[in-house]
Amino acid sequence: MVIESRDNPKIKLLGKLLSSKKARAEQGLFVIEGVRGCADALRSRQLGEGLEISSVFYSPELLDDDRFSALRELIGAFDMNSKYEISASLAERISDAQTSQGVFAVCKRLDKRLCAEALKPEGKYLVLESLQDPGNLGTVIRTADAVGVDGVILTGSCVELYNPKVVRSAVGSLPRVELFVENDRALVFGLFKAKGIRTAAAVISGGENIIDHDFSGGCAAVIGNEGNGLSEEAVSACDDKVTIFMHGNIDSLNAATAAAIFLWEMKRGEG
Repeated sequence: MVIESRDNPKIKLLGKLLSSKKARAEQGLFVIEGVRGCADALRSRQLGEGLEISSVFYSPELLDDDRFSALRELIGAFDMNSKYEISASLAERISDAQTSQGVFAVCKRLDKRLCAEALKPEGKYLVLESLQDPGNLGTVIRTADAVGVDGVILTGSCVELYNPKVVRSAVGSLPRVELFVENDRALVFGLFKAKGIRTAAAVISGGENIIDHDFSGGCAAVIGNEGNGLSEEAVSACDDKVTIFMHGNIDSLNAATAAAIFLWEMKRGEG
């Protein structure tokens, strides 16, 4: 039976998970929306990459399109009692996207508790302090997946990890990156120090040139807010200050771009 009403209890929950940070926190769930994201999620589940999908909602018209045959096969293999057909008009009404593609996967949250056991002494980490733009955060997670770092840690007042715009921007990379949310900045730096992991503050000026900095061994780059950069407290807590030297009149970079450069420099000397 195709669900057409927003009053259906399952649709009510789906709508809340898409629109409410509070509901996502209370339920321990978030939503991946769209063909590519849901296909990646279902594939990740099949590969045992740690993503738990509790339910899938899809428009039957979507699966009739041969362009999405791979998604059709993935949904076909999903648990019979956890997938639901919804009308295309209902998908449009509940969608967070500008135009709905008619498919949603409800997943269990992925972030882990940050503790000493979760950190590798020789690991490479990225710490984000108070990033506010969902697109930036999603891009950073996707870049972290591309270069293969050991973890991304959100601290301060970062945009919510499961904001639908973050999830869409990450384009399937969420299950493949070790993610931590820890608002206690002192705890984050204390754990790094205990593990012997050096921390490098990304500062606009006054730091060592990034191309000269030694990122060997365990290290973490710390990137700040888009408008204000790192807080003085975070800079003081870091072992080193590092600057991306630039030509011309540019004096700062987009936070996601700066993070990408630091991630590349941290990883390029490895094997």
